[in-house]
Amino acid sequence: MISHSTEVRLRRLLAAQPSYKPTRAVLDRAQQTTVLCFVGASSMGKTTLMEVLARSTNDYGITKNFTSRAPRSEDTAERYTYFVHSDAGLRPIFDRIKSHELLQYNIHPYSLHVYGSEIEGYPHHYNMGDIFCSSIEGFRHLGFKQLYVFSVISEANVWLRRFNKRFPPSHPQRTARLQEAVSSLTWSLDQTALDHTWIINREDACSEAATDVQRIVNGETIDQTEARQLAQACLQTAQHLLLDLEETAV
Repeated sequence: MISHSTEVRLRRLLAAQPSYKPTRAVLDRAQQTTVLCFVGASSMGKTTLMEVLARSTNDYGITKNFTSRAPRSEDTAERYTYFVHSDAGLRPIFDRIKSHELLQYNIHPYSLHVYGSEIEGYPHHYNMGDIFCSSIEGFRHLGFKQLYVFSVISEANVWLRRFNKRFPPSHPQRTARLQEAVSSLTWSLDQTALDHTWIINREDACSEAATDVQRIVNGETIDQTEARQLAQACLQTAQHLLLDLEETAV
């Protein structure tokens, strides 16, 4: 539990998040770093995709991040450092934000859990992380040597089955995760930046998605038409599910 004053501070940091800048020393190291950001709704398979890439070659590795959310069964100690989501537990994060020692941070708008990373967590040739869409603009202003933004998308029926398994109707986070899905899909569909590419993560074909990522990194281009169509279908599915929840609540 957090106090009212800590909640207020988190919301202030959330509002200030887009303007956060690390120290000059951290920025200098970022200029030597290549980052691959994977964006997408929960259950699109971002983590699985990154793990396939990391196993395929030593050049690709998943970044080490921190979070104040509780550990999940699929988490590994190599990927996360955990902070207790309490007044005392969050204090070290607040201190490092204040001193601008973090590379970046992100506060989840619904749960207020804090996520973030330090430059030491990016030791690979190609550093991969699953990133909230709300954090991408901040990443774009950190001056990385190279930045790739991949929106991961699946077929709507595949995504819905995965989502319902992970967040069934009785799950307390179902509504928030659907809201997050709508936000993420809308953001991705609005992207026009040259660093952004859609990656289709078909069922039982994650290795093909990994190959597409490597093709983009190697300078190739892939057609985006089908991916955008799949994204529109997933967005409509998420919107309908949210509408059903709102009608049930009434």
